[in-house]
Amino acid sequence: MSKLTSLIRQTEIIKLAKRKAFDWETLDKHLARKGEELGHELCISKRTFNRDLSEIASLFGIDISFDFKTALYSIVPGDSSEENTHLLEAFDMLQVFGQQRKVPSYLLFEQRKARGTEHLTPILAAIQQQQLIAIHYEKYWMGQFQDRTLQPLALKEFKRRWYLLALDEGKVFKVFGLDRIRNLDILQERFQTLQNMDFERYFQDVFGIINTPGNPVEDVILTFTEFKGRYIKSLPLHPSQEILVDDGKLLTIGLRVKIEYELVAEILSHGDEVRVDAPERLKEMVKKKVENVIKGILLT
Repeated sequence: MSKLTSLIRQTEIIKLAKRKAFDWETLDKHLARKGEELGHELCISKRTFNRDLSEIASLFGIDISFDFKTALYSIVPGDSSEENTHLLEAFDMLQVFGQQRKVPSYLLFEQRKARGTEHLTPILAAIQQQQLIAIHYEKYWMGQFQDRTLQPLALKEFKRRWYLLALDEGKVFKVFGLDRIRNLDILQERFQTLQNMDFERYFQDVFGIINTPGNPVEDVILTFTEFKGRYIKSLPLHPSQEILVDDGKLLTIGLRVKIEYELVAEILSHGDEVRVDAPERLKEMVKKKVENVIKGILLT
């Protein structure tokens, strides 16, 4: 059995588990049907299935376990990484391309591509091997380059851009945009982190990647038009998003976040389909930005 067939089967197991808890008979029928659709033999023994569950946990970070009370398999709540949904989406697209031999004309991708994605693989390798990296880095706001030696810790995606989370020479935590890295070398020297950083906790109160120390977490209230509100409900702005009013005409949500540049930029991107209700200082920040746009003022 090829590795490709195994990956296809494992992604189908995950998709079934995401829809509902299932028993062995349901899984067997599902794999038989999908095997006919995709042109692969996907039906397996229970021994192979157990091996698949182990590989799914390792590769996708998704744990599927058997509940003896219900006699059903299901995803373990809280222990599985929803971020790995991107891996499933990417693999689905690879299957399409593999069958078509080329990108079909009816699949239209966005033409803008963020620079720096070629650094993803070497940075991942450096993180896993705990090796220092040297980068030639451009600071957009200063218009100059710097050479930095870093301890790479993790990678984070935000709005189709990738960011490196690292410690610099002074062991200070910083974030670097991969699109601003002009050259990258993996050094032979290894490092050992003194403690594991809780990145989910670090970013839980921010929208984006900017997290200014000392900046307070505040209650932000935004109201959207009924039309825009549908998008906000289908793709929440932040994990803390709470619906306060949804009367069929307006949608009002509450967020618990720090007020940073990226949040202001997101609000402005919705134009006249959003209103800032609180806090007052955020209302003033957005108002000032809108006035600058109307007056044609560019901040330099």
